[in-house]
Amino acid sequence: MGIHEFFEQNPIFTREEFKQHLVFQGTKNLNTQKEILAYHLKKQHIIRVRRGLFASIPLSFQGNESYSVDPYLIAGRISSDSVLAYHTAFDFHGISYSLYHQLTFMSQQKIRPFTFQQTKFICLPFPKALIENKKNNMEIISVNRQGLNIKVTSLERTLVDALDRPEYSGGWEEIWQTAKHISILNFDKIIEYALSLDNATTIAKLGFFLEQHKAQLNVDEKTLARLQEKKPNSIHYIERSKRASGKLIQQWNLVVPNYIIERAWEEPNNDFV
Repeated sequence: MGIHEFFEQNPIFTREEFKQHLVFQGTKNLNTQKEILAYHLKKQHIIRVRRGLFASIPLSFQGNESYSVDPYLIAGRISSDSVLAYHTAFDFHGISYSLYHQLTFMSQQKIRPFTFQQTKFICLPFPKALIENKKNNMEIISVNRQGLNIKVTSLERTLVDALDRPEYSGGWEEIWQTAKHISILNFDKIIEYALSLDNATTIAKLGFFLEQHKAQLNVDEKTLARLQEKKPNSIHYIERSKRASGKLIQQWNLVVPNYIIERAWEEPNNDFV
C-alpha cells in the first residue's frame, strides 16, 4: 500500500501510525519520515488537526479550504483508548435535543482542550470507580466510520453517565428533552453499569429519572425496586455542588429542584377549550 492509499484508507491518523506505515514500506530514517510528512502537508494532501494528529484530504477537495473533517473521527481516533461520551454520545446515537459545537470524549491520556474547524474538543477522565476496577470498556460499542473503528458509550451507559455528570451533557433540560427520543432501553445493562460507578447519588438520580419516564420507557417495578435497594441512606441532592432547595423525593432520598420536577422548560399549554 502506497502513501496515497494510506491517506485514502485513513481519513484520520496519528504521527505514529504514519511512521509505522513508512517503516513497513522500508523508510526507517527519522529525518526522511519527517520530510515525507512535511511534503504532503505542504501539498495539502493532509492537514494537521493538532500536534501528532492529521487528517487526509480527499483528492476532489485538495486545495479547497472548505473541506470539513469529521469531528467524530477526530475525537474517536485521537488516542487508542478514546471513547465518545456524554452529550457527544447522545448526538452520535442520533437522539440529542440540541446541536453543540463541542465534542466530549474519555481517555486515560491527558489531552488538553483544543479547537479545530470551530469545534471544541474536550477530553475527560473515565469515572474513578471504573478505572479502579478496570471496567473502562464496560458498555462501550465499536462503530465503523469511514473505514475506521471508533468507540462510543452505549445508549444505556450514556444515559447513566449523563445523570452522573449532567454538566457534560447539557444540563437537566437537555437530558430530559433528549429522553423524549429514547424508546427502548435494556434495564439490566443500565443497572449493572450504574452499580459499577459505586455512587448512591447516581443510583438515586437514575431511579428518579426512570420513575419520571415510567410510562414512556415501560419501566417495570422490578427495575425500580433493584435501584431502591442501593439508594442513599441519607438525604442527597440531585445537584450536589449547588444544594439548591427543592422537593424531597422520599423513595429515593433525593432533593430535586422544583424546576426539574415541573419541567419548567416546557412551554405551558395555552389552548382554549
